[in-house]
Amino acid sequence: MASYLFSIEKPEEGRDYLIKSVSSWLPSRQKEEESLASSEQPDDDDEEEEERVQSNIPPYESRITTAKLLIEVEEFEMATDVLEGLLEEDDEVVQVWYLLGWLYYLQLDKPGSTEDSESLKKSSRIYLTKAKKLYTKLHCEDAPMLEHTEQLLQELGGELVAEDDGDEAGPSIDDIGDDFIQCSEDEDNDEDDDDESMEH
Repeated sequence: MASYLFSIEKPEEGRDYLIKSVSSWLPSRQKEEESLASSEQPDDDDEEEEERVQSNIPPYESRITTAKLLIEVEEFEMATDVLEGLLEEDDEVVQVWYLLGWLYYLQLDKPGSTEDSESLKKSSRIYLTKAKKLYTKLHCEDAPMLEHTEQLLQELGGELVAEDDGDEAGPSIDDIGDDFIQCSEDEDNDEDDDDESMEH
């Protein structure tokens, strides 16, 4: 519905609908609401409420689309929560790393950011570096995404070497296994192992 509202040039309605929708299933938002209602809600209902929230969470690929829309309307904090949740669930999807890098990059010139520019720049480089390395490991074929990743890294000062990787960006790319089969969540899993990685 949010995508439809954006497509018919009703961005404010689309944004409001999007935020309301995400707030209904995003764990971090649910915890905020639960903390406010904890004094009124019996403890016996906690487990039932948690199961209800989990059942409302959309499929992985749908959440990637949601994150893109959140970035588009500059709801960066909520987009970060969605993408970090996706990484916790599956850290083998290149697009999620790329979107996090892109998200931090977009905040560099935004006034009122809670992080300083150097911190944002480093976070962006960390995620984009991981996206590029994982892209090569998985023999992905999304050329525009790779091209944009390389363009952003060039603007930010290049890839970060392993010793510069911070814990905030998740596990080191070298700690992730070599048996990846996913480039993005909706790609076929039977891609031939001998596909050549794209060279740029």
